[in-house]
Amino acid sequence: MRALAFGLFCLLCCDAVRVDHRDRRRPRPSVLSRGRNDSAVQSNSVESLCKGKPLDFVFIIDSSRSVRPSDYEKVKIFITNILAFLDVGPEATRVGLLQYGSVVQNEFSLNTYSSKADVERAVKAMDHLATGTMTGLAIQYTMETAFTEPEGARPADMHIPRIAMIITDGRPQDTVEEVAAQARQAGIQIFAIGVGRVDMNTLRVIGSEPHSEHVYLVANFSQIETLTSVFQSNLCGAEDPCDVVDHGCAHICAKVPGVLGYECRCRLGYELNEDERTCRRIDYCDLGNHGCQHDCVSSPESYVCRCTRGYVLNRDGKTCSKIDHCALGDHGCEHECVNTEDVFFCKCNEGYILRPDNKACKKLDPCSLGNHGCEHDCVNTEDSFVCRCREVYKLRPDNRTCQKAVCGDGVMDLVFVIDGSKSLGPANFELVKQFVNGIVDSLDVSGTGTHVGLLQYSSKVRTEFILGQYTSGLDINRAVLRMQYMGRGSMTGAALRHMFEYSFSAKEGARPDIPRVSIVFTDGRSQDDVSKWATKAKDAGITIYALGVGKAIEEELREIASEPDDKHLYYAEDFSNMGEITDKLKSRICKEKPSPQDMCKCENVMLFQRQVNEQLRRLTQNNILYSPVVVYIL
Repeated sequence: MRALAFGLFCLLCCDAVRVDHRDRRRPRPSVLSRGRNDSAVQSNSVESLCKGKPLDFVFIIDSSRSVRPSDYEKVKIFITNILAFLDVGPEATRVGLLQYGSVVQNEFSLNTYSSKADVERAVKAMDHLATGTMTGLAIQYTMETAFTEPEGARPADMHIPRIAMIITDGRPQDTVEEVAAQARQAGIQIFAIGVGRVDMNTLRVIGSEPHSEHVYLVANFSQIETLTSVFQSNLCGAEDPCDVVDHGCAHICAKVPGVLGYECRCRLGYELNEDERTCRRIDYCDLGNHGCQHDCVSSPESYVCRCTRGYVLNRDGKTCSKIDHCALGDHGCEHECVNTEDVFFCKCNEGYILRPDNKACKKLDPCSLGNHGCEHDCVNTEDSFVCRCREVYKLRPDNRTCQKAVCGDGVMDLVFVIDGSKSLGPANFELVKQFVNGIVDSLDVSGTGTHVGLLQYSSKVRTEFILGQYTSGLDINRAVLRMQYMGRGSMTGAALRHMFEYSFSAKEGARPDIPRVSIVFTDGRSQDDVSKWATKAKDAGITIYALGVGKAIEEELREIASEPDDKHLYYAEDFSNMGEITDKLKSRICKEKPSPQDMCKCENVMLFQRQVNEQLRRLTQNNILYSPVVVYIL
């Protein structure tokens, strides 16, 4: 009754807007034929229709060379006629205009003019571009620039309609379909007006839907004025009763077509209550006709049937069947699949047990039987087991018991690269000496065993002693203790270069076919690049251990150390923890040195022969006579 009363009131008071709905959408031929003057009169009669209805309105004008100067003037007149029924102002309708040819030229933005008179003067002052037809480029500019807040468009949350009106007389020289769709998706309502031999399909691609209200084609520019009254209705229209009354609709207020009234409607998944204002959610499951065997679950539009755990929905979407997981064929069990109430499990045949993946099977764990006899660890294999020793131990010939490993079993050429910069300090430098001697004490230093050399670096690099210069650990310990602290800069990169180019050369005692190892110690950031020479050294087969203390940079240590990092990079927060690093490094070096068995291989016996001959050659150079030495291998 409330809606009906409002409708009767409007019928008595609103003769000015009593226009047939179809007449507003499609003007009668008599209106279209009246020409410019009658259109202007009609604009004045309905000018109030756009009062209080603000718009952000941008004209997009085809200014290509195919538009003759006289037709260009007719477009200006048409724009002026459209402006006549718009309520132009900063808080009402804002108007912008751009024209395009081969490029886009913005004539004025939405925030340039605040009065209709100023806009009309700007339109009359426009100059014809007379170039190409880049319609797609113009639409893109409209979307990305013209309808932005800096150009005067109001924020989207104000819900001000954004209107673009394109007037063109030719086929675009670029693509328009994708950019027009993007513009419409961005909330821009596009009116497409074609003049002359424009492809109607192109206009439909540009314009918003419904095309009957947004796409227009006239034979020539003289007829474009006939569209003025059409846009009066489309842009302004009759006043919507939902905007002027307290309708009380909980969800949607909808104007009733053909009458001056309204009705309340509900969103999808809801229905109107008896008061015809509020809405309630539709529970389709409560209707009792869903037919679900197990569970019914309501959705906004309808309902779905679901099955309880261990069941699957049949094709009818209503009934349920018990899931036979084993029958599905994807259980992955190597031996046997066993169904349970909810899922399945894998089972192995007698004499086998499940692997950690709970699918594959392996033979029963021999180690778990307790009769393996391993002194340390028993490790199962595919068919049996093996005994393994813990760290720093090795297996005895009986393959069961263990003995402590001796680090002196192997041979290497080892060069220490020691940081002697001023950041270290004399006291800490003495601790570094102790660290070096601690490593040396764990090695088998001899003429045919391990050789040790040492560099100290600061701003410069100094060789303290070369490989093979000393043939006993005691002599090396004494040489280390005699070292003088340099105490200046920190050129780690230069030290790495020296180590690579000289320390492992034959001239400085490096032996062929002997593992080459370098231990690099630093306590801070290098003043030069370390990556290049560390990489060259590692590529040449030198194994590098990087030791950092205090302010050493982890990234530099990683660049220096061989891979993997966890075996070749060590760090301590201060020098009090150097002992821990020493123990770890001893253990690692011992693990990676060749074993006595390896040294007895043919190639290593030949190496020993070469080393003996080298010693004899040196004696000859020093004028020391010797008897020929022959090595027999039995």
